[in-house]
Amino acid sequence: MFEDIASAIAQQDYTTATQLIDTLKQEHPDHPWLTFYTAQVEAAQGNLEGAKEIYQKLLQECSNRKLLLQIREALRQLETAESESQQSAIAQALAQPGGKDTAVFILSALPLEEKQQAAQTLAKTFSIDPYNARLQIPSRGWRLFRIGEKGALSYYSEALQKKNVPCFCVPLNALDRLNVLQVQYFRTQEDRVIARCVNAKGQEGTFEFQWSDIQQQVQGRVPIFEEIITKDKKGKPTSKRQTLDYVQFCDLHLFPEQTILRLCDQKYQFQQSAPLTDTIQKGETITRNWLQLLNYLEEKMPEIQRWGDFTPFGESAIAFSQTLQQITSHIDLKRRYETSWDAAFQLYSGLVFFKGESDLKQP
Repeated sequence: MFEDIASAIAQQDYTTATQLIDTLKQEHPDHPWLTFYTAQVEAAQGNLEGAKEIYQKLLQECSNRKLLLQIREALRQLETAESESQQSAIAQALAQPGGKDTAVFILSALPLEEKQQAAQTLAKTFSIDPYNARLQIPSRGWRLFRIGEKGALSYYSEALQKKNVPCFCVPLNALDRLNVLQVQYFRTQEDRVIARCVNAKGQEGTFEFQWSDIQQQVQGRVPIFEEIITKDKKGKPTSKRQTLDYVQFCDLHLFPEQTILRLCDQKYQFQQSAPLTDTIQKGETITRNWLQLLNYLEEKMPEIQRWGDFTPFGESAIAFSQTLQQITSHIDLKRRYETSWDAAFQLYSGLVFFKGESDLKQP
């Protein structure tokens, strides 16, 4: 009784096939062959994901040997079609201007109850183990998950977003357009703020703005390492690198000017920073002065969004040390040992900049 349905599908007459299926379902609502032909129509009309779900469910419930063989063959054909469609879409994305530029792929945090489904989707997309995929999804902040060509990573990002896996992709060369100024101190003049700065070329100058021009603030700290000598179990001296201290940073973002004003607790000239001179006392610790400065910024900009999850992001980013070496950190610290943490902070602040800028443009 199913010959007419099969014939209609073979002739690509899906309207007739659907009508015949609906008619027969009134008498045989749970017949496995009707379910199978329903999946065939879905696949033929482009709903590959829906067809796949029907086939997989039917595969678990069906005991008809002949039908099982056809279901498995249909699933194999769907997987082939999905793979070819994906490769074609990626090839088109790579062919676009900038498609082969190096980019970073970022995963955003998800609540614990949503991680399992997201991990399965992530594992399938990148052909990795579901357990490892689950470990990659952060509980807070962002994780640098992949480095690759922008076209391919953009494709994966869009595909995952459609399946409720929060992520995004940014080309590394986007960082080059940001003007990062190292702030020496602030002065105020009526409603204007004058920042004494040093630019990327080491040239000193001033940058004027209003507090209302600042859209975002990013805080983070990078470690300072020191080599120490310890003794192993046999009493033999051995060198070991450990964290000696941390340097604090605070970035202020101005979207229209494509500018980041970068403050550093080791570089900021607190005694020059009117009107903070009344609260910042000579001889006070840098820590206290830094907290006073942050409190002052919060008082002047109470409504802006503040980002402070750099550390977990940095821990994921330093695994990509070769890529981080390509990034100009715009951090000038006297270090005895080089580290990827400086570039990781520049990357994090840049990503926050682009994300905030993008969100602002959306209706």
